[in-house]
Amino acid sequence: MRHSGKLSTVAQAINAPAPTLGSIQREKNTAFANALVMGWLVYLNDILNLNKPMTEEQIELCAQEVNNNYYSLKMSDLTYLFKKIISGQYGEFYESLTIAKVLSFFRDYFEERCQVAEEESHRTHADFSSIDEFNYSQNLKRIWHGKSSKS
Repeated sequence: MRHSGKLSTVAQAINAPAPTLGSIQREKNTAFANALVMGWLVYLNDILNLNKPMTEEQIELCAQEVNNNYYSLKMSDLTYLFKKIISGQYGEFYESLTIAKVLSFFRDYFEERCQVAEEESHRTHADFSSIDEFNYSQNLKRIWHGKSSKS
Protein backbone atom coordinates (compact mmCIF):
# COMPACT_ATOMS: atom_id res chain seq x y z
CA MET A 1 0.00 0.00 0.00
CA ARG A 2 3.07 2.23 0.11
CA HIS A 3 2.51 3.55 -3.45
CA SER A 4 -1.27 3.70 -3.25
CA GLY A 5 -1.19 7.39 -2.31
CA LYS A 6 -0.21 8.18 -5.88
CA LEU A 7 -3.44 6.63 -7.17
CA SER A 8 -6.45 8.83 -6.55
CA THR A 9 -8.67 8.01 -9.53
CA VAL A 10 -9.67 5.01 -11.58
CA ALA A 11 -8.15 6.69 -14.63
CA GLN A 12 -4.77 6.87 -12.89
CA ALA A 13 -5.00 3.18 -12.02
CA ILE A 14 -5.89 2.33 -15.63
CA ASN A 15 -3.05 4.38 -17.09
CA ALA A 16 -0.36 3.36 -14.58
CA PRO A 17 2.47 1.30 -16.07
CA ALA A 18 1.67 -1.96 -14.28
CA PRO A 19 1.20 -5.56 -15.40
CA THR A 20 -2.23 -7.16 -15.55
CA LEU A 21 -3.11 -10.27 -13.58
CA GLY A 22 -3.36 -12.11 -16.91
CA SER A 23 0.14 -11.10 -17.99
CA ILE A 24 1.49 -12.18 -14.61
CA GLN A 25 -0.23 -15.55 -15.06
CA ARG A 26 1.40 -15.93 -18.50
CA GLU A 27 4.87 -14.69 -17.55
CA LYS A 28 5.13 -16.36 -14.16
CA ASN A 29 2.29 -18.82 -13.58
CA THR A 30 -1.23 -18.99 -12.18
CA ALA A 31 -0.02 -19.99 -8.72
CA PHE A 32 2.14 -16.86 -8.56
CA ALA A 33 -0.79 -14.62 -9.61
CA ASN A 34 -3.01 -16.33 -7.03
CA ALA A 35 -0.37 -15.75 -4.36
CA LEU A 36 -0.27 -12.03 -5.19
CA VAL A 37 -4.03 -11.69 -4.78
CA MET A 38 -3.95 -13.85 -1.65
CA GLY A 39 -1.37 -11.46 -0.20
CA TRP A 40 -3.76 -8.56 -0.76
CA LEU A 41 -6.62 -10.50 0.83
CA VAL A 42 -4.53 -11.47 3.87
CA TYR A 43 -3.55 -7.81 4.24
CA LEU A 44 -7.22 -6.79 4.00
CA ASN A 45 -8.18 -9.39 6.61
CA ASP A 46 -5.49 -8.10 8.98
CA ILE A 47 -5.91 -4.37 8.48
CA LEU A 48 -9.69 -4.40 8.98
CA ASN A 49 -9.39 -6.16 12.36
CA LEU A 50 -12.53 -8.22 11.81
CA ASN A 51 -14.27 -10.54 14.28
CA LYS A 52 -14.91 -13.06 11.50
CA PRO A 53 -12.08 -12.77 8.98
CA MET A 54 -11.85 -14.99 5.94
CA THR A 55 -10.22 -18.38 6.48
CA GLU A 56 -7.13 -19.46 4.53
CA GLU A 57 -9.31 -21.68 2.36
CA GLN A 58 -11.71 -18.81 1.62
CA ILE A 59 -8.81 -16.50 0.79
CA GLU A 60 -7.39 -19.07 -1.63
CA LEU A 61 -10.75 -19.63 -3.33
CA CYS A 62 -11.42 -15.89 -3.54
CA ALA A 63 -7.99 -15.27 -5.10
CA GLN A 64 -8.67 -17.95 -7.72
CA GLU A 65 -12.02 -16.35 -8.56
CA VAL A 66 -10.41 -12.93 -8.88
CA ASN A 67 -7.70 -14.27 -11.19
CA ASN A 68 -10.23 -16.22 -13.28
CA ASN A 69 -12.72 -13.37 -13.69
CA TYR A 70 -10.71 -10.15 -13.42
CA TYR A 71 -7.41 -11.06 -15.11
CA SER A 72 -7.54 -7.83 -17.15
CA LEU A 73 -7.07 -5.73 -14.01
CA LYS A 74 -3.64 -4.27 -13.46
CA MET A 75 -1.75 -4.40 -10.20
CA SER A 76 -2.40 -0.64 -9.99
CA ASP A 77 -6.14 -1.42 -10.14
CA LEU A 78 -5.76 -3.81 -7.21
CA THR A 79 -3.80 -1.22 -5.27
CA TYR A 80 -6.47 1.41 -5.86
CA LEU A 81 -9.36 -1.00 -5.23
CA PHE A 82 -7.97 -2.24 -1.91
CA LYS A 83 -7.27 1.36 -0.89
CA LYS A 84 -10.95 2.14 -1.52
CA ILE A 85 -12.11 -0.96 0.39
CA ILE A 86 -9.93 -0.14 3.40
CA SER A 87 -11.08 3.49 3.44
CA GLY A 88 -14.72 2.34 3.64
CA GLN A 89 -15.85 3.49 0.19
CA TYR A 90 -17.53 0.13 -0.35
CA GLY A 91 -19.55 0.31 2.84
CA GLU A 92 -19.54 -1.43 6.19
CA PHE A 93 -18.28 -4.95 6.76
CA TYR A 94 -20.26 -5.63 9.92
CA GLU A 95 -17.24 -7.32 11.48
CA SER A 96 -16.95 -9.99 8.77
CA LEU A 97 -15.53 -10.43 5.32
CA THR A 98 -16.81 -13.03 2.86
CA ILE A 99 -15.95 -14.18 -0.63
CA ALA A 100 -19.25 -12.76 -1.88
CA LYS A 101 -18.47 -9.33 -0.41
CA VAL A 102 -14.98 -9.22 -1.90
CA LEU A 103 -16.19 -10.35 -5.32
CA SER A 104 -18.96 -7.74 -5.23
CA PHE A 105 -16.27 -5.08 -4.61
CA PHE A 106 -14.37 -6.37 -7.63
CA ARG A 107 -17.54 -6.44 -9.74
CA ASP A 108 -18.44 -2.85 -8.80
CA TYR A 109 -14.91 -1.63 -9.40
CA PHE A 110 -14.69 -3.44 -12.74
CA GLU A 111 -17.93 -1.83 -13.92
CA GLU A 112 -16.66 1.59 -12.87
CA ARG A 113 -13.33 0.89 -14.59
CA CYS A 114 -15.05 -0.11 -17.83
CA GLN A 115 -17.15 3.05 -17.76
CA VAL A 116 -14.08 5.25 -17.22
CA ALA A 117 -12.17 3.43 -19.98
CA GLU A 118 -15.10 3.89 -22.37
CA GLU A 119 -15.30 7.61 -21.58
CA GLU A 120 -11.55 7.97 -22.14
CA SER A 121 -11.82 6.10 -25.42
CA HIS A 122 -14.64 8.36 -26.65
CA ARG A 123 -12.71 11.47 -25.56
CA THR A 124 -9.56 10.28 -27.33
CA HIS A 125 -11.52 9.45 -30.46
CA ALA A 126 -13.23 12.87 -30.44
CA ASP A 127 -9.89 14.62 -29.95
CA PHE A 128 -8.31 12.60 -32.74
CA SER A 129 -11.24 13.12 -35.12
CA SER A 130 -11.25 16.87 -34.60
CA ILE A 131 -7.71 17.30 -35.96
CA ASP A 132 -8.00 17.87 -39.71
CA GLU A 133 -4.42 16.96 -40.54
CA PHE A 134 -5.03 13.45 -39.18
CA ASN A 135 -7.96 12.81 -41.48
CA TYR A 136 -6.27 9.94 -43.32
CA SER A 137 -8.92 9.46 -45.96
CA GLN A 138 -8.64 13.11 -47.05
CA ASN A 139 -4.83 12.95 -47.02
CA LEU A 140 -4.85 9.76 -49.09
CA LYS A 141 -7.19 11.40 -51.63
CA ARG A 142 -4.84 14.40 -51.89
CA ILE A 143 -1.81 12.16 -52.33
CA TRP A 144 -3.59 9.96 -54.89
CA HIS A 145 -4.92 12.90 -56.91
CA GLY A 146 -1.57 14.68 -56.68
CA LYS A 147 0.31 11.69 -58.15
CA SER A 148 -2.24 11.00 -60.86
CA SER A 149 -2.24 14.63 -62.08
CA LYS A 150 1.61 14.65 -62.30
CA SER A 151 1.67 11.55 -64.51
